[in-house]
Amino acid sequence: MVVAKISELLKYKRQENGLTQAVVAKKLHVSRQAVSNWETGRHLPDVILIKKLANVYGTTTDELISGGEKAKVEKSNFTITLLYPLLLLITLITSRLTIASNSRALLVMDGLILLSVILVFLTKFADSKIQILMQIFSLTLFLSCTFINDILNDFSFQTTTFISSLILLWQLFSTYYYQKKE
Repeated sequence: MVVAKISELLKYKRQENGLTQAVVAKKLHVSRQAVSNWETGRHLPDVILIKKLANVYGTTTDELISGGEKAKVEKSNFTITLLYPLLLLITLITSRLTIASNSRALLVMDGLILLSVILVFLTKFADSKIQILMQIFSLTLFLSCTFINDILNDFSFQTTTFISSLILLWQLFSTYYYQKKE
């Protein structure tokens, strides 16, 4: 069954590109009969020829091998949805326990932790445009906490918010990268 799908796809891609079996054979340095055998399902091209066929047909090797079905790329969704927000939460909670010594510091840290929890839920359930907007907002907020001394004039707090900003920046790049990939 898979062979039939691949064979049909090879024929479809060749016809879609307006090529004859002879032209494809010449480009791949094989006989026209070999191309015919691939398209009828008697034989399949080897791995090296699959890559060349993908280049000739302007497609990917994944699409040719999967028989036209969209290859399910197992994107590293774990890093976007769990790893970055968890790192952020761990950083903030640890800092809250070790750094925050007065009520103002506790309130600021609790607010940042709450924002991080909201980020976790948004990255899990919201679409990627909302995720990116929220990540940009959070990044701006964390960077402002890092560089504006009026919020908490404490080097440890500024270091924590800077590290958190770096985590958010990586999360933003990952979200954007995977959005572009889809």
